[in-house]
Amino acid sequence: MIKDKIQSAADDISLLEGTDKLTYLIDLAKQVEALPDVAKTDTNKIHGCASNLWIIGGCTEQGTMRYQPDADAFITKGTAKLVTDIVNDCPKQEVAELTVDDFKPLGIRELLTPQRQNGLGRLIERIVAIANV
Repeated sequence: MIKDKIQSAADDISLLEGTDKLTYLIDLAKQVEALPDVAKTDTNKIHGCASNLWIIGGCTEQGTMRYQPDADAFITKGTAKLVTDIVNDCPKQEVAELTVDDFKPLGIRELLTPQRQNGLGRLIERIVAIANV
């Protein structure tokens, strides 16, 4: 269940203090595989984010969702990886029913500037929209 995965990630993050949370996001960013330039289209771009952020995704033959993010800033890329790691391989219907509020337990919103908070919300909305196709 996705909410269990969110809570598990939140529990892990809560053990970190201060700038260690940002360092964690940067470390996650370093694990992101770059999207090919042909995928960095306006359609795949998350608008309203402080930096350039793209996401592609879809439903697998098994009925689970797979997403791949990319961004030009480490905090943004790490945040996107954290969120997509949670929803990847989850049932399409479960992802389709998520809301931005479901991710509040992660406690990362407080680390982000208002524009990055907006980008996080838009990222989650786009993930849900892809699942609803």
